[in-house]
Amino acid sequence: MVHTDLKKVQILCSLLLVLVFFIGLLSVPVFAASSGIYLATATPHYKHPTTGTIEDSGGENSSVLGQSMTDSATHKQALVEVDANGNTYITVRLKLMDNIQNPQFQVDGNRSGSFTPVTATAMQEDLSNNTTDYRMKVPGENAIIRCNMYVVPMGREVIFYITVSNLQSGSGDFVTSIKVAQEPASGSKEPAAASSQKPVASSAKPAQSQAPVSSTASSEASTASEATSSQESSTISEVSSAAAGLEEFDASGNEVSTSSQITSSNSGVTGVLWWVLGAVVVIVVAGGCIWYFCFFKKGRTIASLFKKK
Repeated sequence: MVHTDLKKVQILCSLLLVLVFFIGLLSVPVFAASSGIYLATATPHYKHPTTGTIEDSGGENSSVLGQSMTDSATHKQALVEVDANGNTYITVRLKLMDNIQNPQFQVDGNRSGSFTPVTATAMQEDLSNNTTDYRMKVPGENAIIRCNMYVVPMGREVIFYITVSNLQSGSGDFVTSIKVAQEPASGSKEPAAASSQKPVASSAKPAQSQAPVSSTASSEASTASEATSSQESSTISEVSSAAAGLEEFDASGNEVSTSSQITSSNSGVTGVLWWVLGAVVVIVVAGGCIWYFCFFKKGRTIASLFKKK
């Protein structure tokens, strides 16, 4: 009887641990790229990145050759665009286009091996480098892209996969199709800078009208000195405004504000803190369950048996 009860307790404890483990997995936050234009690292795969499935007819015996082929046919960079509505588009660049015919694409949004066909648009062709860029809509930047194309030297169709990672702001030499929401804000700062310089030019006229009439030499000297001071002040204002402008725009031409950088950094720190806190809670709950069922309750059961005896 005691052995049966202990076995039930162990089974229950195991089930609770499994439940806590899956709850911990679900509590891990998933961060998606915000609206913007990004350069990403494009990684080709002969095998499906998560399931390990090989759909190409070469099979497992040709995995080394197949991976080498996909590396040669895929450019190492891709473009990721996220519009204001959260729609994500990925542009991949295929190489060796003189040996490739009719490339087609499908996407696996949940990375489970289930693909949906998508329409790909040829954005640009580079005849000198023998490349073509293809843009398609995807569920998110973490989606797996499946590409099948006819390779002329091999005389058959080839199937492989592409993923993107390491997103960095910028577009490189890719053709972009969306506008960043921060662009209108850059135009509003130019009139303010121009208006701040207008009083400098107009201040020279009152200085000339207020010149003394006592002597021509003193009038010319005062006018020259005030003109020099006005030029120096305008030069200083131009230099200061140019220096401020260097801090307001990034390399891709997008406006960068200090408040947005602080907000994004704070949100990243907050996400990490929540992740750590969730992991601590999972560990505490699991440890409590193990202590209660395997030690505390077991000790009470054994003590009750001794009392009965």
